[in-house]
Amino acid sequence: MDVVIANGRRLVPDEMRALIEEKVTHLGHLCPGLDRAQVSFTEEHNHRIPDRERCEVVMKGHGRVLRAHAAARDPLVAVDLVVEKLEHQLEKQKGRLVGRSHPRHRASPRVGSDRRIASA
Repeated sequence: MDVVIANGRRLVPDEMRALIEEKVTHLGHLCPGLDRAQVSFTEEHNHRIPDRERCEVVMKGHGRVLRAHAAARDPLVAVDLVVEKLEHQLEKQKGRLVGRSHPRHRASPRVGSDRRIASA
């Protein structure tokens, strides 16, 4: 998976870059059709907002686009929140795909389900 990390005008430290690539690549293993991930960081300039570091991840591949964003005080915490959101989206998407390829069969009627209650 190709992971692109953009941080505006600031440089991303190598340790942080390695952690981000590891976490996002793990998401790629959950859904092998995704080819590219773009991670971007922005900082809110409003001092009243407590969670100033914002992380956004866009994953693309095979006609699918997954996008999530989160804000926190620390950029790595924001990445963890985004990864959780994307894992949830991938689970939902995988469930839809499996549900489409394995349709449910109609349940056979239960024996004795048509019992009538005798009114007294």
